[in-house]
Order: sequence, then C-alpha cells, then structure tokens
Amino acid sequence: MNVLFVSNEVVPFAKVGGLADVAGTLPGALRQRGIDVRVAMPLHRSCLKHGPFDTVVSGVKAVLGAQVLEFDLLEGTLSDRKTPVYFIRYNPFFDRPEIYGEGGTDYPDAAERYAFFSSAALQVPQALGFRADLVHANDWMAGLLPLFTERVAPSPPTLYTIHNLAYQGEYPEGKAAAIGCLWDPESRHSGSVNFMAAGIRRATLVNTVSARYAEEIQTAEFGCGLEGVLAERSADLHGVVNGIDYDLWNPAADAALPAPFSRKDLTGKAACKAALQKEMGLAVTPEVPLVGCVSRLAAQKGLDVLADVIPQAVELPMQFAILGTGQADLEARYAALAQQYPGSVAATIAFSDPLARRIYAGSDLFAMPSRYEPCGLGQMIAMAYGTAPVVSHTGGLADTVSEETQPQTGFVHGEVSAPHVLAAYRRAAAAYRVKAKWAALVANCLAQDFSWADSARKYEELYRIALTR
Repeated sequence: MNVLFVSNEVVPFAKVGGLADVAGTLPGALRQRGIDVRVAMPLHRSCLKHGPFDTVVSGVKAVLGAQVLEFDLLEGTLSDRKTPVYFIRYNPFFDRPEIYGEGGTDYPDAAERYAFFSSAALQVPQALGFRADLVHANDWMAGLLPLFTERVAPSPPTLYTIHNLAYQGEYPEGKAAAIGCLWDPESRHSGSVNFMAAGIRRATLVNTVSARYAEEIQTAEFGCGLEGVLAERSADLHGVVNGIDYDLWNPAADAALPAPFSRKDLTGKAACKAALQKEMGLAVTPEVPLVGCVSRLAAQKGLDVLADVIPQAVELPMQFAILGTGQADLEARYAALAQQYPGSVAATIAFSDPLARRIYAGSDLFAMPSRYEPCGLGQMIAMAYGTAPVVSHTGGLADTVSEETQPQTGFVHGEVSAPHVLAAYRRAAAAYRVKAKWAALVANCLAQDFSWADSARKYEELYRIALTR
C-alpha cells in the first residue's frame, strides 16, 4: 500500500503544536508495517536549518483559483532516516519568519497559502512517479485536499485527521474564487469558507486523535460549531489515540537528566527530583510531592483554574514547577505566584526542551486540567517518566489515564473547577503519604505502553476501509 501523508508541521522540520509530533513519528511506524508512506509538507524557512536537501523535481504545476503556479520538490527524511519527506518549495508563500503568522496574527494570505498547499500536495505523487493508493490529510491546513482530489485522475481515497477542531481555517466568502472553491458548497459553513468543514464533508473517512474526542466533537459543547457536520459523518468518524516515541522519551537514556532511571531501578528518579527542586529554587525535600506542568499557558489548558488552586494546594503541602508561555495574564499570574510562595512555587516563563524533560522526570505529579484535550501527549510522556498525571476527564486524557479502574495511573477530576481540581490534588497528596501505594502507582505508570505500534495498526485498518470505498 502506498500512502501520501500530508501535514503542514512535521518534526524536526517545523513545529508549533502536537500535529508536528504525530506527523514526524506516525509515518515511520506505518512503514514498519510495510506501508510505503511518503510525507509532503511546505518548505518553511524553519526547515532550512535541517538541510541541505536535494531538489528532485523542478517546475511542478499546481492550480490556485485562476492561477497556475510552479513549485519545486526537495527531498529529505524523517528522524528515522528511512521515511522520505518531500518539501514543497514555493517561496512567495512559505519562506517566512513564522509558520502561521507574526505577533499571534495569521498572515493575510493564509487562505491562499493553504489552498495552494492542498493543491500542490496532490501533484506530488505524479511528479515523483509514485502512485498514491490513499492520501492522508491532516488538520485544517490540508482541509481542502479531499475537495481537490477531483483534479487528479484517478482520484485517490482520503483519510482526514482532525487534531484540534478549534482551529478550522475560516475565511470570508470573498476568498472562494481566489482559492479555487467558488462552486463547492462543501467548503462553506456559517457564511464563511471553512477548510475543516470541507475536509470533513469530502474525505472518504474522518478520524480524530482519541475515541472520546470523536464522541465529544459531535456535541454542542465540544463541536466548535461543526457538531452537525460531524454528526452527518458519524458512521465514518473514528478515534485513534496518538502514541509517543519511546526512543525519544526514555528516562534510562535521556541526556537532559542528572541521573538515569528505569522501571527496574528507580534510584535516579529521586536524584532527578532533588536536582529539579534545586534548579528551580524550590525547597529540596523528598517528603513533599512535586507537581510539574509543561504547557501552553492558556484557559483551554485549564491553567487559570490551576492558578486558583495553588494557594490551597501548597498548604497540603505540595510544590509546583511550571514551564510555559502563553496568555499574558497567565504568565503574569504564575510569575506572581512564584514570588508569593517562594520555595513552594517556581515558574519559568519560557520554553526549554531540556528543562521540560527534567520536569517530567523530577516531578511526582503532572498537571493537565484541560477544558478539552483532543489527545494530549504530556500525560503519556509523564507516565513514561514515572510521573502520575492529574487530569480532567476529557478527550484523550480520559482515554489514557485511570483512577477508579485498575491499574491506577493517575488522578482524574470531572469538572474543570477549583473544588474538583483541588479534590484531585488532595487525593494525590494522601496517596503520596502511603509509600507502598505510591510505589505501585509509579510502577503502573512506567508499565504503560503508548508506543505508535498499536496506533499504526489502527490507522492501517482505516486505510484499508477507505480503499474499499
């Protein structure tokens, strides 16, 4: 089976969110199942530092509205050194300082950029002499791709994956002619051109990144206005939880940690906790549970509620180590909490991959009080480092963390409200004081397997269903 995997973000070349992690690892897992997967993505400026890349085809033509634009294809590989990546080089659209826009604002020609991306990606197989049995399009940036398959013959079946329904690619109706979907009602929703609505309606199959999120997005609470469109495709809507790469997230071999540890020998985890407490200016004490949080500081992530809870949680007692950037008000609030509770709360308003790894490894608990979470990777990474997540019962968090059922792997609160979140931390603090219970919880976390192998098998099943259509 030959599959073209289309994504705007792919690690290590271009990353803004979790889409990049999926696109950089799932194709390799699929290749291990014997599927010939090739990745297509734009040549963003950020990609160039991972080059140089060889130009394999020049002057490939793609339609954008009434225009015919020419682009080049460059070739690289994913981190596995086996999976080909083909970069669409069209500098007027993609050679820019940021992937999506500057100062938190989309580039004004975003609709044209990503309509072109979908159109160009469909030309990649023919340009390479590669027959794509199926095209796997990801998120709103490739939402028009299923709509544009009629431009190629034979038209391949498509799987469209929703990574986060909140970002849909909505543009004024006046953009329709310029991006080539003037006569396509499937691309319209609520008076706007909507890339994601087009992908949902026209793809052969649709999936999202956890089973629970696939159910949630068909409701008004989580559907972001597309619940009706999704309900119409409910028979073709599936949920496949993401995985993580245990070669990248391995406390026994992580160079960022002060001491290695494993399921068989946890000695190093205590050393990692002490070192993290010292690094972040917290009181160095093993008796107090340390809560780590590596996150975008945003209301969607429930970080406003966590800030409400911290003054009471530190009295349990507990410590908090926060790493992230995001909303200015939340950045200021966590900085103030660190000043108000020295030795108990530390906040680094930045992002550092090495520090993030030390927080995963050195913490006892990991905070993810998200209001919604399509899948989430942080809770899986935390468990790989023997750190118990404290999560809300939503999306992929509900699918991967258990408290009431065995084996227990964390603590789960229903509502994202201060009383419910604080109650979960009270339960965690009580469990921490019982050494045998806590040791069993850590062992359960380390025993979890969220590798891509199972997810890749489920994606292959979806591919085969799509091919029968």
